[in-house]
Amino acid sequence: MTHVVRAETPVRLVEYAKAHLVTLPVAAVGELVARGKIRIDGIRASTTRTRVGDGDALDLDAADLAAGQPLLPQPVALVVHHEDRDLLVVEKPAGMHVHPLGAHRTETLLNALLWHAGARPDEPWGAWRPSAAHRLDRAASGLRVIAKHAAVHDALRRAFERGGITRRYVALVRGEVAGERGTIDAPLARDPAAPYRRAVIAGGQPAITHWRVVARHGATTELALELATGRTHQIRAHLASIGHPIANDTLYASAAPGEAGAQSAPRIALHACELVLAHPVTGAAITCRSPAPPDVVTAWAGPA
Repeated sequence: MTHVVRAETPVRLVEYAKAHLVTLPVAAVGELVARGKIRIDGIRASTTRTRVGDGDALDLDAADLAAGQPLLPQPVALVVHHEDRDLLVVEKPAGMHVHPLGAHRTETLLNALLWHAGARPDEPWGAWRPSAAHRLDRAASGLRVIAKHAAVHDALRRAFERGGITRRYVALVRGEVAGERGTIDAPLARDPAAPYRRAVIAGGQPAITHWRVVARHGATTELALELATGRTHQIRAHLASIGHPIANDTLYASAAPGEAGAQSAPRIALHACELVLAHPVTGAAITCRSPAPPDVVTAWAGPA
């Protein structure tokens, strides 16, 4: 497997490989380099400090690649809302895992991103290594920001932590929500009764969710939501805590008899519909919007 380096300036082999040998975990890449398993123009690299430059040919033994449990690039349909040399914003369908996990090794967002980056089942090198910069539950759909290299990933994470990136969602919840707008300011922590859930618990991580009523459908209410923090399951746990769990969210509330959409849409009625951020490198404003899929609102707006 020969890969021709494309680099504006010479860079350490280990850093180049971590960025472009994308089907292997970063730790496995470092180990391969340290063991001298990559050749540069036919000569085995003897140290991770070895530098490579534009046009150098890198070779990796297929047996060494297999030992690293490579991920599989797949041509999974990918909706891209924005892309440049540093990042992209994509749309994740409901039910899709972000990363391969356990028995779910294929058809994940990462499998699709690896293909988009240029990697193939027989070609482990890609133009960039995809890295998700924030959370989005598997059961939900909507916009995700993906970093193409480590520096941008770190910058995006810092921006999320300080509230510099706006995330808006649409959800359909059970019941008729009182009032037209409000804020849920309640700390979240693991639920002692079910550690895979989150619950409002004193001393937990600070969590703030702003909400506004968009439409009322009798037994359900359509809400627009904006996160001021980004905790695991924040929207789901916050809405459940005020007695209005998201429609079909059986993790935070048992299924209601005849719940709207429960048969036609096996997902929770939550969609990440808008992202607004300043580009971490150029500072340019980026706004991406994704209309709520029909199964979030139209198919769910009947009796719950």
